[in-house]
Amino acid sequence: MYMRKANLAIYLLAFSLSIYAQTDTTTKAVVLTGVSTDSYYVPSNRTFNVYTIGTGYKGPKTSLNGLLNTGQLFKNDTTPVYAVQYELEFYQKLTKTTSYWVNYAYSQSVNFPNHRVLTRIWQQLPANFLVSGGYNYYHTQDNINIHMANFGLERYMGRYWLEGRALIFFKEPDTKYAWQLTSRVFWNDVNYFQLLLMTGAAPDEPWLNDGASSLTAHTIMTSVSSYIGKSHRFQLKAGVGYSYEEYKPDEWRNRYVGNVGLLLYIF
Repeated sequence: MYMRKANLAIYLLAFSLSIYAQTDTTTKAVVLTGVSTDSYYVPSNRTFNVYTIGTGYKGPKTSLNGLLNTGQLFKNDTTPVYAVQYELEFYQKLTKTTSYWVNYAYSQSVNFPNHRVLTRIWQQLPANFLVSGGYNYYHTQDNINIHMANFGLERYMGRYWLEGRALIFFKEPDTKYAWQLTSRVFWNDVNYFQLLLMTGAAPDEPWLNDGASSLTAHTIMTSVSSYIGKSHRFQLKAGVGYSYEEYKPDEWRNRYVGNVGLLLYIF
């Protein structure tokens, strides 16, 4: 089913989403490029690559990016199948303590959701704590609606940042859950190394499982975000991840994801 390709977006959002919650007092026009990959080899060989290019604006309170994603699906050594997705994301800092993020994507290809809406809001609390909540909506090409929610608690501690999140997958007959823990170590204030651990219902589970068994995934990801040079005109983002996931009841496989992105700040 095509939604397994959309799962790549769920994984990659874990690399970068809460970066928007960080303070940035500069104003920049930006060009974004990147490539992402998602692979497994049981019960069939399948690799889905996504190539991204876009442009946008990042200010002290607002960010707006337009992206073009080109999907490349390899399955069982056949000729690759290509797909296109159009994406728009917006971040706004409403007050000194409240901000939100909205992402919308559209595609006519079965390898992407027809419509995808991702939202998240942050509220700063005393003692460098933040709470967040988000809601994701997917409308498939075969007219199926999928709903997901998440809630998080995070804290900045000098050079360190830690977040715990609960992910909720709404599905009949039972709601499914996953749990995520993410940590970062910063250097030079804005560069960081990140480690993410996640366990619980697999991101694919809500729409692939028939309800007889809860499919599970155990995931570890590492990523890095760093400016290149003293001018801060180039920013590199890269990450790799591994999942041990139950794709059928009592049947497990290895799954690998990765991404590399380069951001060019024009002024």
